[in-house]
Amino acid sequence: MDLPATQYTPVSFTPEQVGLRDHFRKYMMAELDPRTTDFENGESPYPFMKQMVADLGLATEADRLEKTGGAKNPDENSDRKNDPDNDALMRFIRTQIQIEVARVNPGFALSWGASIGLFGSNVRSKGTVEQVKKYVPDVQRCEKIGSWCLTEPGAGSDAFGSMKTTARPDGDDFILNGSKTFITNAPYADYFLVYARNTDDGSIQAFIVERDYKGVDTSKPFDKMGMKSSPTGQVFLDDVRVPGENLLGGGQKDRDHVRKSLASERIGIAVQSYAIAERCYDIAVDYAKTREQGGQAIGNYQLVQNRLARMYVDLSNSRRIVYSNEQMDLLDACAGKLFVAEAGTRVATEAIHILAGNGYMAEYVVERMARDAKLLELGGGTTEIQILTIGKAIMEG
Repeated sequence: MDLPATQYTPVSFTPEQVGLRDHFRKYMMAELDPRTTDFENGESPYPFMKQMVADLGLATEADRLEKTGGAKNPDENSDRKNDPDNDALMRFIRTQIQIEVARVNPGFALSWGASIGLFGSNVRSKGTVEQVKKYVPDVQRCEKIGSWCLTEPGAGSDAFGSMKTTARPDGDDFILNGSKTFITNAPYADYFLVYARNTDDGSIQAFIVERDYKGVDTSKPFDKMGMKSSPTGQVFLDDVRVPGENLLGGGQKDRDHVRKSLASERIGIAVQSYAIAERCYDIAVDYAKTREQGGQAIGNYQLVQNRLARMYVDLSNSRRIVYSNEQMDLLDACAGKLFVAEAGTRVATEAIHILAGNGYMAEYVVERMARDAKLLELGGGTTEIQILTIGKAIMEG
């Protein structure tokens, strides 16, 4: 499948990076795009996730973990710079795949990212060797689907202070009670990474909960404004007995372990928002060059150029955040999420305006992208939470 005539390419891209980008983009346009309408109308996205991972060879880490018995770094004496997780090309590939998926279908990208990222990467980085071996490979291959369960019906932004889900120690096990809401993949997930308050010491801990545990139930998929390709629902926990061996990592001593997971989530949201902005920008530029009014392309009018220029500024600044090779702490993750999420919504809205009546029609994609973009300003902490977190960090620094 041919790529769009107008295509935003960062000047910093090497020929190898352009080739990888184009390879992933052609695949998503050929394989994911034709399925998007069905996913938006309720067809399960998970079988194609499994196919996509196999087609693009994204299960190499799963294969390695199985060969090493779940060990995260089999050679304890190896230099950190040789760790694949720190390889610049591998980081580019992971980022670019996320972008290409989200350019076509942000909802599908949200479900895939929640499963392999918020569930899989958290277990991989914080879990015991046994937990990594048991849960991570199948999730990375999308043979099993994971979910990340933090938000509660009465505790959105105040997820920690108002958490009511409890974990009561009972011998070697824990008894979980409570509920979680707005959980990506909840209606169909096989595994749930559930955050609960330990009734003994008040600490917040994460537990790997399997769907077939007695007392686990989920709602039907919610009816949402956007991200319709991503099933979202509620998780109910009624005296769920969870083996002590499923306490993530044997128990997290770091009080900020949940906030570190939030930082990862916010970086992922920024990547998806950037993808929406890039796709909408490409569509708007193509349209401005080909749509004629008054005997000339509408892009020749300065008021249209003004909109395109501001879209480009948002896109350019977002790109510097998303493609950064630096490790982000929570402060920079919040700053990046705040800017790029708002930029994604702005660019999508501007694209609708440039396409005018056509932009309001589903045929031209930007209508769906604008609906999907709005969630990314809300999920992972609202705009207000990002600002408060940044402000507090500045005053404490």
